[in-house]
Amino acid sequence: MRAARVFSILFALVLTLALLTLSACKRHYGVGDQVLVEWEGGTYPAVIVEVSGPTKYKVHYEGYDEIWDEVVPRSRIKGFVEGTIVPPEPPAKVRAKALQAAQTNVHKIGDRVRVEWHGQMYPAIITGIVGQERYRIHYEGYGPEWDETVGLSRIQPR
Repeated sequence: MRAARVFSILFALVLTLALLTLSACKRHYGVGDQVLVEWEGGTYPAVIVEVSGPTKYKVHYEGYDEIWDEVVPRSRIKGFVEGTIVPPEPPAKVRAKALQAAQTNVHKIGDRVRVEWHGQMYPAIITGIVGQERYRIHYEGYGPEWDETVGLSRIQPR
């Protein structure tokens, strides 16, 4: 009788540990989490903007327009962003759209401008064209983690 009781207690402990281990293997993501997402052959930093189901998440890719937001399965999320991430070059389909916009946009790559950020103007350089009057900029004197995509309304010529 005592052996059966000890066995059932040990069995319950082993089962509990197994369940805890298995549940810890699955990452739970939520709105606002900064994650790395596999996209077009690269891994890009993104933020979860909506939980669309138990294993589906709507993400916004950092530095890209909302037109590139998409719902992705958990299998494409490669983990949480840790530290400073410099995203890889945009995929070909993004570059093609930017090339088309480059023909008519006011600013060109390499232009020195001033960009509004939280009510202050900062010197910056246009480093890319993302779309119609949407630019990738680098703030002078700051690291690449501060680079961002901005619209024409935030840009002034120097």
